Formats: sequence, structure tokens, C-alpha cells
Amino acid sequence: LLGKKKGKVRSTFLTFLAVAALLLIMPMMMKTTNDTSELTETLQRQIGRAAVVIIRVKEDGQDDKYLVQLKSRDYPITAFQGAVCLFGGNVKQDDAGPKQTLLRELSEELPESLVDAVIPSLQFIGTTMNSQTAEVVEKPEPYAFMCACYEATISSDEIPSKFKGSEGNYALLTKEQLVMDHTYAWGYDHVMSSYFGEPVKNMCEGVSVTKLSNERLKEWTSS
Repeated sequence: LLGKKKGKVRSTFLTFLAVAALLLIMPMMMKTTNDTSELTETLQRQIGRAAVVIIRVKEDGQDDKYLVQLKSRDYPITAFQGAVCLFGGNVKQDDAGPKQTLLRELSEELPESLVDAVIPSLQFIGTTMNSQTAEVVEKPEPYAFMCACYEATISSDEIPSKFKGSEGNYALLTKEQLVMDHTYAWGYDHVMSSYFGEPVKNMCEGVSVTKLSNERLKEWTSS
């Protein structure tokens, strides 16, 4: 009888652990599903639109660093897994312009205090068309998007000690690391090459970037 009671207690405890584990992973599963669904919807457009920011981080007595996102190792597009990506993202129907797109995306990706630190120094630096072959995006058709790029400068003490990006982790990298060591997602290797004035070493094959007139931003909210 005592053995049966112990077995029942053990079974109940294991059931409790299983339920607790499920409750813990469900939000992560839902987040992954939402990210994948948003990416799928984005790639169905003939030409997309995105706004991103290069965040330069200054620290007294140190070389400048750059706050970037590192895509997760299970990101849906194989070529971009673990790659550097700039913070920001895709336009939504209610966005009035590229800056509104960027601010909305940053509020989803970064802690509020960090967004507040970035906003005052935001400066628009240019517009590009970032094109990916069908092979790169693993879809029947190629994908291109108009990209409005901004830059901002913050101090190192404005960065929270720990936070996690929506599609991967963040990293603070030097110019040398960004030029020599890393691969990039979504054509940002070309963007950073132009920004630094020298080509990054690990350019992604199947991706090309063309500089556009800023007049093209008038198309921002068109379908």
C-alpha cells in the first residue's frame, strides 16, 4: 500500500513538472510562430519596405562599438542564421513614414529605456533597395525591399546589462569585428560597407544592394 502511495505521488509530481515546463515554453513557441508568420507574410510582397538603425556606442577611452542583433541559429532563412542584423523592421499599414516604422519596431525589439536613448540622436542617412535571390530566401521568387537607414549615437552606460532581441541576441561589436569577422542578413553587409567606407570581408552571395533617391520614400505607405 505504501508503495502504491509513493507511486501515485511520483506520478502526480511528474505531471506537475510536465505542465510547468509546458507553461514556460508556450510563450517562446508562440513568439517563434509569430516571427515565422510575419516573415512569411513579408516575403509574399513583391517589394517590401523596412527601416533600420545603425547604433553607435561611445565609451570614454575606448573605440566606438556598434549595437547589433545576431539572428538566432534556428532563424527560418538558413543563409542568415547567426548573422548580424540591424535593429528595425518592416512597415505596417498604419505607419505614416519610415521613422514611424523604425520607432514602432524599436519599441518591440529593445527595452524602453534604450529606445528613449536612441531617439534624440536619430539621423536619416539614406535609402537603398536590398535584393535577395530566391535561393537565399528559400522561396520560389526573389525578394527585394526598400530600406530607409538611420544612425544614432548613445553612450555605453545607456545599455541595460541584459536584454534579449526578438529574433536573437544582441552584440556590441567593434568596426574591425563587423568588417572582418561576421556575416550579415538582408544585405546589411553592403549597408555597413558603405557606412564604414570599406567592404566587409564576408559578403553574402545572392544579395545585392542599390542606392536609391530619397524621393522613393514617398512610396512608403503604398501597397
